[in-house]
Amino acid sequence: MNKVRAGDLYGIISIFGHTIEIRYGYYEERERERGEEPVPIYPDFKKHPLYTYEGYPLVTQMQELCEHGTSTFVDGCCVDCGFFCECTDLIGYCKNNKNKQEIKK
Repeated sequence: MNKVRAGDLYGIISIFGHTIEIRYGYYEERERERGEEPVPIYPDFKKHPLYTYEGYPLVTQMQELCEHGTSTFVDGCCVDCGFFCECTDLIGYCKNNKNKQEIKK
């Protein structure tokens, strides 16, 4: 079995007109320094937002809650929020209208 390396392609996701490449890597440099295996790196939708056709923001399940998020956990993630809609491979969208963007047609 071939060993996975940082930069290797994990998969390609097509969602709401966006094509997203997921590659192996490290979220933090210390993971690499400790010799850990690379993991699939999902997009940071807070830094680089993408939206559904209706204007709802894409989010990852493990993304930190936004200011409008709801969770019973103190350190909840989007997957814990009642506004999270699961789509595919750890990516979904937030259906909170407070986060919805106007889509220009």
